[in-house]
Amino acid sequence: MTKKSSIRWCQEMATGVDVIDSQHQNLLQMVNDAYQELDKEVSEIVFQRVTKELLSYAIYHFQTEEHLMKEYGYFEECPEEAALHVDEHRSFSAKVVAARDSVNSEVKEEMEQILEFLNNWILNHTQNVDLKLGGFISLKEKQRGTEANG
Repeated sequence: MTKKSSIRWCQEMATGVDVIDSQHQNLLQMVNDAYQELDKEVSEIVFQRVTKELLSYAIYHFQTEEHLMKEYGYFEECPEEAALHVDEHRSFSAKVVAARDSVNSEVKEEMEQILEFLNNWILNHTQNVDLKLGGFISLKEKQRGTEANG
């Protein structure tokens, strides 16, 4: 596995929602750490543990986003985008579980492909789908501030 596959957080990835941005940074760091750990020791046991930790944190993050979607009325005001967003979360989880369950210790290439998938998915999801959600939440925050001050 190569270090060139890792993704570093940059300001262009920011959604403007602190909790989401912080969790995205943690998720990227976890994927980068997984690359480093699997560079040192490629085994089914290590891979199973690493993917379990990543999936657990990803699900926690998805729950946070979906809670914010409900809190700010994203499902009501942007139902199609909200449905696609949640579908991406479910699809991601299903793919990671399926990949994790199919890997054995002789298949280092599969492990690399899964980590590459994680990197690409996180990058694409944060820069497209989550930025829309961040913009929506930021707008709602401004509206709430105006109503409170008005």
